[in-house]
Amino acid sequence: MAFLKNLFGGTFESNRSKGETLLKEGRFGEAKLAFEQALMRNKGVLKEDIAAVRDATRTCGVALAKQRIAQADAVAREGDVETALDILDDARDICSDPEIIGAIQTRRRDYESKDARQLASEGEEIDDEELIAIIAGTWTDAQAKEYASLPDTFREALLLAHDGEFEQAASLIETIANAMDLPIVPQYLWLELGRIYVSSKQDEKAIEALDRFLSAIGTGDESTDSRVVAHHLRAGAFVRQDRVDQAKEALIQATRLAPTNHKAFLSLGVFLRSQGELEGAVTALERAAELMGQMHPDFSVVRELGLTYLEMGRKDMAATHLKAVIEHQASRGEYNQFDPETAVALAKLHEEKGDLMLAADLFRHLAVGFDTKNHFFYNLESARLLARVGGDAALVDRYFMRAEELAESEEARAQVALVRAT
Repeated sequence: MAFLKNLFGGTFESNRSKGETLLKEGRFGEAKLAFEQALMRNKGVLKEDIAAVRDATRTCGVALAKQRIAQADAVAREGDVETALDILDDARDICSDPEIIGAIQTRRRDYESKDARQLASEGEEIDDEELIAIIAGTWTDAQAKEYASLPDTFREALLLAHDGEFEQAASLIETIANAMDLPIVPQYLWLELGRIYVSSKQDEKAIEALDRFLSAIGTGDESTDSRVVAHHLRAGAFVRQDRVDQAKEALIQATRLAPTNHKAFLSLGVFLRSQGELEGAVTALERAAELMGQMHPDFSVVRELGLTYLEMGRKDMAATHLKAVIEHQASRGEYNQFDPETAVALAKLHEEKGDLMLAADLFRHLAVGFDTKNHFFYNLESARLLARVGGDAALVDRYFMRAEELAESEEARAQVALVRAT
């Protein structure tokens, strides 16, 4: 059937066209899958067309991660900070783009501060001094010493930034930076200012502030983590400006500064995959896997390796890694939190090998998961695969009925009818 051909096969152009339509409709998960199907059929396609589809794939991943971040914000506002932090981890698993990582890092710090407020709510309300003490828990000794030498307005700026008042916060820190009577030459001040500019998407100002920090700071071990953060923030700003070469160099600099930090290589690998530099991505990600160790593996690395191997056509390696991610989530009881990109990719690999029930099981979990915008697709896939393996008729019909209920257009309803008829 034409529908099935478009859904599971098709050409580069047909999948690209489908992805663009879905993207315009805000159906980011389905759009991302379509774009990835296009990339798997890119033989003989112009490089600029492949690059455009890679950019669209990244756009979808960022949008999906932003949805999870928004969900985390909503949960945090309700007071469930622990769950909000878990959702941020999901967002990081969905997309490790530097922009998303920066947003997650900022929120994680904010949530942890809010969590401290929440813990204190049964007694006296936490005051600004206590909040500053919590924020200061992330500072190095050198940072703390510098910040203690700055005017009180600096701490006021940090509190404003914590509350999302970035413009006021930046203005206060700029005033301090331009003061002539400071007892010290500011260094880490520029890192905080750059972080605030990144959060408010003032990218040119962010890059200037972060460059000033990197020029001012020494090369001692104590400043290494801060310099890595600065390069990651710069990369995020460069990406938003489409300055790809500078973003890549910033991420490479981070790996040179922290050659034993697996997250630096993970960020580089994710970026290189988004740019189609697959061999470089695998090299970076395999190095990240070596560094993370086996006692407490970072499954973001495993996931990215699986997706990169898949894009390279190394399907057995891809299946091994993607399966490990799903099994890890299942071992934690996160059956309704499977990462959609990982689960769908693995389901397609199962189907290619004829393991239809394994593929159906993955779609059934996704059909009750957090990715509600794609529940129509997941229910339809569950029905199709269960029908192919001769599953219980009532169960098959239930998934078809759910897909029909979720269909938002005549075309979608026609798709259900077509699959039912096969």
